[in-house]
Amino acid sequence: MGWRLEAWNPDYALPQVGFEESQVALEVDTEIEEWSPKPLRSCEWPLLYFVDGRQRIDAVIASETGQRALLVTVAAGALVRDDGGIRLAGPPRICRYALHTGGFDAEIRVGKEFVYEPLQVTAADLRELAGKVNGVMRRLEAQLAGELEGGVVVVDGPIYQGEQPIQRPMLGYAKTMWQQYLPPEKASILLDLEVHHRTPLFRIHKGERRKLDLYSWYLRLPLDPSTPFHAGAGLIRMETHAQTSPEAIALADQMAYLFGRLASSPSRDPRAPQNLIPIGGLEAWLGRYMGQGQVIRRTIVRELFR
Repeated sequence: MGWRLEAWNPDYALPQVGFEESQVALEVDTEIEEWSPKPLRSCEWPLLYFVDGRQRIDAVIASETGQRALLVTVAAGALVRDDGGIRLAGPPRICRYALHTGGFDAEIRVGKEFVYEPLQVTAADLRELAGKVNGVMRRLEAQLAGELEGGVVVVDGPIYQGEQPIQRPMLGYAKTMWQQYLPPEKASILLDLEVHHRTPLFRIHKGERRKLDLYSWYLRLPLDPSTPFHAGAGLIRMETHAQTSPEAIALADQMAYLFGRLASSPSRDPRAPQNLIPIGGLEAWLGRYMGQGQVIRRTIVRELFR
C-alpha cells in the first residue's frame, strides 16, 4: 500500500492546510551543527511553564450605519511543572473585546456578566477582521508569559514578540508542518528521524513576518500505534530565541527528552501526538472559564429583545 494516514482527525487537520504557504522560508542557516540526526540524551527536568490561549468569536454585530464589529472572547493560562508535578500557575486571563475598525467607541454590555471593551484595529473586511483575533490572543499569552518567574516558558505556537523584550528562556513549538523551512537537500533528514531524535539546529533570520532571530529544529515524537500513519505524522518544529548556538543546542537536547514524555495518544486526543498532554488539559480548563459559546449567544439575543 502506497499511502498512510495523517495522525490528526480531519476536523482539525483540514482547516490547517494552506499549500500556497508551503514555500521554503528564506534566510535559513543550516551550518550550525553537523547535518545528521541527533539522538536522545538524558536530561534533568527544569522548572517548566506551559502557556496557551484560546479564542472565540461570540457574535458579529452591526451599528445603525452598517459598520461591523466582532464580539470576541480570548483567554490565556499557564501550567507549571516542577518537583511537585504539574499544576496551575495561577488564575486564567479572560478578556472580551468588541473588535472593530471604527464606530464602536463605548463598551458593549451583554447582561450583567459579559462586558466587551472596544478595540480598534485595521482591516479591509470581516474576514481580515476575524484574522486579527489570533493576534489579540497571542498578545495576552505574551503578557502572561512575561509575568512568570524563573524556569523555561513553553508556548503553543511560534514565539510571539510582545510589547516587552523577551528576558527569559522561551520555547515555541509548531504542531503543523505546512510551512517548509528547510531546502530540499536538507529536508530529507525529516523522514530519517527515529522517535525522540531531532534534526540539527538551523537559524531563521528575522524578516517581514518574523520579528526575532530564532534557532529552530524538528523533533519526532512517539506515536503509538505508528503503522497506519505517514512518516511525518509525529514531527513538530521547535524554536527558541536563545542568544548563542550552545544555549540553543542545550535547550534542544533538553526538550527532546521532555517532550517525548508529554506526547499525547491518538486514542485520547484528535491532534496527537503534537498536542502535548499539558496543553490539552490547559485548553479544556480555559474553555470552562470562557463560558459556553451557545449560552453567551443566547444571552446576546435576549439582550437585544429588551
